[in-house]
Amino acid sequence: MRKRCVFLFSLTLLILSACMSQEDTVKEKTEEVIYQLHEEAYQQIEQDFFSEALRDKYPAADLQQSWEANRGDTPEEISEVKVATKEEVTVASSEVIFNDATVEVEMRWVEEKEETKLNSLRIQRPPQELTLPDSVTEEEMIIEAEEGYPLKAKLTLPADKEGPFPAVVLVHGSGPSNMDEEIFAYKPFKDIAYGLGEEGIAVLRYDKRTYAHVEKMMEDFGAEQTVNEETIDDAVEAATLLQADERIQADHVYIGGHSLGGMLAPRIDDQAGTAGMIILAGPPRPFWEIIYDQQVNAIPENLSDEAKEKQIDQADALKELLASLQDMPKEEAMRYHFAGMSGYYFHEMAQYDVGQLALDSKKPMLILQGEADFQISAEKDFAAWQSLFDNEPQAVLKSYPNLNHSFILSQGENKGTAQEYEIPGHVDKQVISDISDWIHEQGRNKEKGE
Repeated sequence: MRKRCVFLFSLTLLILSACMSQEDTVKEKTEEVIYQLHEEAYQQIEQDFFSEALRDKYPAADLQQSWEANRGDTPEEISEVKVATKEEVTVASSEVIFNDATVEVEMRWVEEKEETKLNSLRIQRPPQELTLPDSVTEEEMIIEAEEGYPLKAKLTLPADKEGPFPAVVLVHGSGPSNMDEEIFAYKPFKDIAYGLGEEGIAVLRYDKRTYAHVEKMMEDFGAEQTVNEETIDDAVEAATLLQADERIQADHVYIGGHSLGGMLAPRIDDQAGTAGMIILAGPPRPFWEIIYDQQVNAIPENLSDEAKEKQIDQADALKELLASLQDMPKEEAMRYHFAGMSGYYFHEMAQYDVGQLALDSKKPMLILQGEADFQISAEKDFAAWQSLFDNEPQAVLKSYPNLNHSFILSQGENKGTAQEYEIPGHVDKQVISDISDWIHEQGRNKEKGE
């Protein structure tokens, strides 16, 4: 049963009697927090309801960002608040209904200094699977750069325009990944494919080889596996297929690499001879530096100084080892293993200066970075690109405040950690628009002979 017009209840707080149960108390407090959200009283919520721990990691400004990013236009009702107690935590949940959206709110309450305080607050829209736009068509394909390694793929094409079309090959970040580059509640490659399709641009995406054939790869390559077998060979094959497709402009095919895929884009282009590169949160620095930064950044803040120092020492030792791999003979590097890969994997990557390779390519490049990215550093990696291409017209660089590693709004009490990826979201429309505008500009430049 739904309570209508809950947002219209009186500002007068209900007096909680001594006989009221914990669950009743939590229900009343939850309703009041929802009302205060509607009133945009973010500071008041933090002051009156937040525990000390939540106040430290989820200040009023972040709460405001989360609510305003998810709320709809006109409030209509909220569902009945459901309350359940487990051990020392009482969980309250409700749906806030707007005329154009539904927002799920979950609150976790604990006892702190004899008061019931909010220890966790999660605001999100229910997951919504992106559907194929009417103006876009999609067909299944198979990519097989090496016999025995077929990869499922999808090609999206504009359905309401005449070709041939410019096209993008999307290249994954590190780790096993499907063609949507799905991670928790995100599917950024599907977002980009559908978004660019609506703008008259074809997109080819496919399952990564380490996702589709992980066991076979270990058997066939073992410690000799490199990014060539993992990523580069398949991306080159995908670009070659597009260049041979009569529906695609052969001289207007681009590599769109995300994270590790962006780092490898210059190497892929060097083999595939594409028209240019779109680097999405791809670092130009050595891979071992990125790993070190990610390890240090992942050290929990609540550890003791002694425990933090120990983890930093371990990260420093690993950094020294990974840095030394670049000068080791192949056989010696293969004796080491890290994150499921042999030392030779890192040795091979260290032989390439991808930043210099990108510069020397003289190809058009679009380099994008989310400023709230905690995996690839705007301060280090994006700044390195800026320094490298200072006064070089071949590259366009742009960063986006509040967007994370997947170019989705960074929000929630766990922002800055992988847990924020559990909040459903889609690639920011401005990012897709900027990619589209840049690609079409390259087409106009080609027509002018520039």
